[in-house]
Amino acid sequence: MNIRKSMYRLVIVLSVVPFLIFSLLLTFTYNTELKKVVQESLEAVANSQLAEMVDFCEQQRNNLDILGSMDVSQAALRGELDEDTVKYLDNILYSRVLATQYLKSVVLLDTNDCIIASSNESSVVYDNTGLDALIKRMKGNSFYISDALRYRNNGQEVQSVVAIAEITDNDRVLGYALSEINLDFYDNIRKRAKLWNESTFYLLDGGQNIISAGTQEHKRESFVTTYAERKDYQEKYNAIDFAAHPQGSFIYQVDGNSYITYYSNVEYTDWRIMLSVNMDRFLNQGQISLLLLGFLVLLCAVLTALLGRFASRRIVQPIHQISDTLNRIQQNQDYTLRIEAIRKDELGTLSEEINSLLTFIETENRYKDKRERLLQDLAQKDALTQVYNTENIRKYLSNAIDHHQSDGTPMAVLFVDVDDFKAFNTNYGHGVGDQALLFIASLLVRETGGIVGRVGGDEFLSIVEEQGSLEALENCLDWVNDPAHSRFVLRGSSESLHVACSIGAVIVDFNGYYAERITADQLMGMADAAMYEAKNNGKCGYVIQRF
Repeated sequence: MNIRKSMYRLVIVLSVVPFLIFSLLLTFTYNTELKKVVQESLEAVANSQLAEMVDFCEQQRNNLDILGSMDVSQAALRGELDEDTVKYLDNILYSRVLATQYLKSVVLLDTNDCIIASSNESSVVYDNTGLDALIKRMKGNSFYISDALRYRNNGQEVQSVVAIAEITDNDRVLGYALSEINLDFYDNIRKRAKLWNESTFYLLDGGQNIISAGTQEHKRESFVTTYAERKDYQEKYNAIDFAAHPQGSFIYQVDGNSYITYYSNVEYTDWRIMLSVNMDRFLNQGQISLLLLGFLVLLCAVLTALLGRFASRRIVQPIHQISDTLNRIQQNQDYTLRIEAIRKDELGTLSEEINSLLTFIETENRYKDKRERLLQDLAQKDALTQVYNTENIRKYLSNAIDHHQSDGTPMAVLFVDVDDFKAFNTNYGHGVGDQALLFIASLLVRETGGIVGRVGGDEFLSIVEEQGSLEALENCLDWVNDPAHSRFVLRGSSESLHVACSIGAVIVDFNGYYAERITADQLMGMADAAMYEAKNNGKCGYVIQRF
């Protein structure tokens, strides 16, 4: 039962005399409060979308900073790498593109705009962006995302944006890292946005070109109104000082309808997020109620106070409840709060829609936390093999020693060196060398049952803590160096190669007196010495020491 039918029933049953002044005041309050609710809800959704955009920009900045801080990248920009090592760097960039759905390419350029390394053989986009203009638009900042780029590649029109970051060494600019981002990523943001009916999401670049626009279900390539129809919008928009007011809203008329748009600038870009909603859709019900009440006031004038109390309880108080809930959410940033929707009228429907928006924002926050945890995991991994890097495997070893010293349980440390690794690169190329490293890393993870890290070019460390794996350690090491098991097939051929290793293993029993004082560096040194002993014994073998 909607609000209008409830009023009709009460008037008919009680023969109420409606009141003109109160009905006017009631409708004004209804419209005013509803406008406030719509604006606050639209702001909450826009802030959620802006947070996702900011997080994405920060992620791109971190990715390019990590790439630029790599020794091999800086060496390439200084022109210190040979051709094979540059190809190795190309493979690293290519693996990053494969691991990220929205990336189309990644390149390194020197200060003369020359491509030093690239994930793709063809980098046509970087010949069309106007790199000097792009660098100028950075305005002295170390990171920037360009406006939408449109160019033709192999006869087809391509659209994307470019993220650019400075690569420096001792405050000297060596060059730039650039990544080309597919615009489909921003369409996914639009598709995930929980918008009201007749509301539209816009993401515009600095030239007012559409990056992504439309509703959750329907994409827009351009504005659906003519320039004359949105003249009022354009005048209001042009009057805003976005530098002084990076966030805000404005109301305008389009084709006789009232719209409200909430806007917000996007950091590291010249872009702007905008959400627009047709206000008349939510206000029409109040206008119809005003006409009906105005007509009834000519017939009745007896129970004004009763009808006023009824209307206040059914309309104004629920709107205040919605507004108060949104205020508490905005002040406490607690998106778990919900509006109690026990009504089946228009305000009940509005409460359910707002609750759906809040659920969407809460889900997006959880997605943001998950993405941050993923970035932390990536920072701990070796870029090529995806096992722990040197810093984190050492940290893990120190913590493991503390743990086993406290509970007196044994553990083992394996130092693994690939025999004759240079032969892989010399005879087959760095690409095959990379395959060998990837194979031995996965073999150690699978067979030793321990935590594996890369501590050098072809050197790995494995920390074995499980009792069952310690008891089967010799069988495991025999298996690792057995030619029947330690072979991998070259990509694109049927040829297989054997990866032989020299392995030094140290098993520590922390019940002993001396083991209580051992450090991570000492334990790694002992395992390294055992590995060299195995290498001196003829390679492709292992030496196990107990301490």
